Amino acid sequence: MTDPDTEAPAEGPPPFDKAAARARYRALMRSAPMRFMFALTALVILTTWALGIAAAYAPEVKSLPGHDISVPVAACKDCHNNGLERVPRFNHSYAPSCGFCHQQGPPPTPPTSSSRR
Repeated sequence: MTDPDTEAPAEGPPPFDKAAARARYRALMRSAPMRFMFALTALVILTTWALGIAAAYAPEVKSLPGHDISVPVAACKDCHNNGLERVPRFNHSYAPSCGFCHQQGPPPTPPTSSSRR
């Protein structure tokens, strides 16, 4: 008879090998796809900061005629990209709207006329 307390331990890997898990994690984090993801994340963060700073210093256009929120974005981009007179030449191709950077006012409302019926 064998004593249950004196049995030899079963051969094989432990249920969880912490050192092997660390090695796999380090290898994954140092791989080329992860380095690319780190670089891409840094690029997105820096671009976001740059656009935020540009929006903070963008001039207000709400006092200029024809620069309210009802003007189509294509009309604004045409003037800026073609460099018309008294319009600063600047490529706004990344901006979805003028209000992305500039503070715009509401569209002009026509004078209300009282209609009696």
